Amino acid sequence: MPRSVLLITAALCLTTAVAAQAQTAPPTDLNAARYDRSDTLRAVQHLFMQRSKATRAWLETGVSFMASAAVEKTVLATSGIKKVDKGYYRTRQQEADQDLVFGTLMTSYGLFRLSRFGPQQYQRVMDAYAQGSALPHYLTRRLKPRFFRLLPL
Repeated sequence: MPRSVLLITAALCLTTAVAAQAQTAPPTDLNAARYDRSDTLRAVQHLFMQRSKATRAWLETGVSFMASAAVEKTVLATSGIKKVDKGYYRTRQQEADQDLVFGTLMTSYGLFRLSRFGPQQYQRVMDAYAQGSALPHYLTRRLKPRFFRLLPL
């Protein structure tokens, strides 16, 4: 009984603390007056550079998986291993098919990221921002305060 009372008391205190924390002032928006346009341009440039590196990694990895799977399927098809060991042949075919699907998914995701963080999109965003329009929502929610402090590498 004392243990259950202790657990209930701890849960009540934790709930009260969380509720008190939730009622504090909301965090300030990144478009606040403390950042000027040059800071925002530098932060967007940093974000695009960071995301484009990751996009290249997704694309390169996906294409390499697809290419290795295609080569393996070609080698298996041209070799006479199907007549010798059907179990091994089926297993290798399945693994090649899985690599092909996995590579296709990775490449598709890389192409999606390229459409969001590619050089053409960067130019469109910078041109629109220079003309006075706001940044797209998918960018403003990804901008972190550290992007405003650091210079892009």
